[in-house]
Amino acid sequence: MNKSNSEPTSTLLARILVMLAKRGHEAELKPDQFYMDLILGHIQPLSPEIIGALRENGFNSNFLDEVTYTDTAGAIRYRSHFRRPH
Repeated sequence: MNKSNSEPTSTLLARILVMLAKRGHEAELKPDQFYMDLILGHIQPLSPEIIGALRENGFNSNFLDEVTYTDTAGAIRYRSHFRRPH
């Protein structure tokens, strides 16, 4: 059985968020009626490991935002958007 099918969605999302935080990424979840959007703030490009883990857990469509932002520490960050259907 696939690990993602045996864990509750909230547990999976918590594991993903902890993994991202340990790597210094900012993360924001935006659930709505049909989708769960995950927006990541990052200084360096996302690693293939992170993208693979997100895809394994149903976050399939993604794009890199062209607009950068400055975090509270003054670092320039990029945004990547991922979407997962409910």
